[in-house]
Amino acid sequence: MTTPDESVHARLDRLRRDRGLLTPAELLDLAEYGVTVLDPFSVIVSRQVKLGPDNVLHPGVVIECDEQSHCALGPGNVLYGGTRIGAADGGSITIGARSLIGDGGTRILAGAHESITIGDEVRLMDGAEVLGDSLLGHGSQILGRISARSVELGAGLPYTHPDPDARGGVLKGLGRLSGVLVGTGDALFNIGHDLSHTVPGRQRAYHPEAPRLGPGPTLERLAAEHAGGVLAFERENRYFFAASAPDRGDEYFTPDGFAERHRALLAEQADGHCHFHVVLNSYGRIIGRVNLVDVADGSAELGYRVAEADAGQGVGRAAVEQVLRLAAGAYGLSSLTAACSPENEASRALLARTGFTGTGRRRMDDGGTVMTYRRAL
Repeated sequence: MTTPDESVHARLDRLRRDRGLLTPAELLDLAEYGVTVLDPFSVIVSRQVKLGPDNVLHPGVVIECDEQSHCALGPGNVLYGGTRIGAADGGSITIGARSLIGDGGTRILAGAHESITIGDEVRLMDGAEVLGDSLLGHGSQILGRISARSVELGAGLPYTHPDPDARGGVLKGLGRLSGVLVGTGDALFNIGHDLSHTVPGRQRAYHPEAPRLGPGPTLERLAAEHAGGVLAFERENRYFFAASAPDRGDEYFTPDGFAERHRALLAEQADGHCHFHVVLNSYGRIIGRVNLVDVADGSAELGYRVAEADAGQGVGRAAVEQVLRLAAGAYGLSSLTAACSPENEASRALLARTGFTGTGRRRMDDGGTVMTYRRAL
């Protein structure tokens, strides 16, 4: 209740304290900790919020967090007017360092037991909205009036980096999406009502003349933590691969269907029947797969595939040569076989360059034929 002798500032302070918010004077006092609040009368910040040094809060920023929830911002972020960050009923929001949030309006909202984690040097602008359980990796971006719920954007370097293959995942356009995974160096760009079924493309497609700054690819043995990256790789290149090999079917590309298949592969590998590998570029993005299957009597069959955007650049040859060394050394094999369609000239050339020789043809279950190869180790 307002008393006759209560000043406007005292009334404002009381109203804010009653709602668990910092008063204008307390917002100004944050300068002692390196936080700049440009207009303490229009900025709303809950007492529960943890602000790192060197954050800048423009007029109209709102950061609300109830007592059951968690909200923390690392150092050096810039929050523009129109930014609204809210965690309620046990929700959690964690934002890293040096991000640019809210130019043109941005909402980041975590409800009951939801968790949103945003990495370093992220850009969210032009009406972006982040909801649900979401993970936005370092250097990722959401640009435009996109409402993204429970999404994962691959970590990378910020948008200022000259090599687009190194940048964090990007969502750009207008619409709604849910449960989407966009890998490092990828962009999901569209304008429409629902982007959830749109396949991400490479950022390099929008910057074809950009330099390639990373060293050659590396090989890693398939592990549980590769699941998200492999699914993104297979989704992005589905139709490219289907031009030379049977398609895996819609169920494979669903989160549940893929997870079941990934677990099965790891079980086969643990039993010693197969050796599966992913090919990563210098930024940790999966750009290929090289596998040795049907291990028996000192031999195995080689299979490989390389992302469309990275084909024709020596990635496949470098990866196969690494697998050959592993096969002869760590895996103790004495020979490898391989097969490819007669029309796949690139694959035939790669096998020839890596020491495979033709052994004939083999009829497949679908009635087609493949050319067969062998290499002693």
